[in-house]
Amino acid sequence: MRPFEIMLVLCITVLLVYDYFPGIPFAEAVPLNLLILVMLALFILAVYRNRKQNPGQRNIFRSQVFFLVYIVAVMALLTFLDGESRVGIAFDKGIFWAAFAVAIMEISLQWRRMRQAQE
Repeated sequence: MRPFEIMLVLCITVLLVYDYFPGIPFAEAVPLNLLILVMLALFILAVYRNRKQNPGQRNIFRSQVFFLVYIVAVMALLTFLDGESRVGIAFDKGIFWAAFAVAIMEISLQWRRMRQAQE
């Protein structure tokens, strides 16, 4: 993983923890607006670098699968720890399942593209 991907994973983790446990002590240590700004900058950097470097389909596929599995695992852990999402990023919300379905479709399309390129 590249450094900005690691930073993105950390930001996503902290945002999910903020959402599931809004009263935790370190919530005041990192301003939420700064965290969102850093995530936005990292996203823009990732898009720019991907256009410039043209990463391989295998790398894109791995990243998509990793981020999907990671986010679901963090959500499961936070739910297991009796956290509850304030904004609706939870397993019992339809918006989560819609986003999950779109992510799965995108991963399956990427898989097909990768397989066709190998043939």
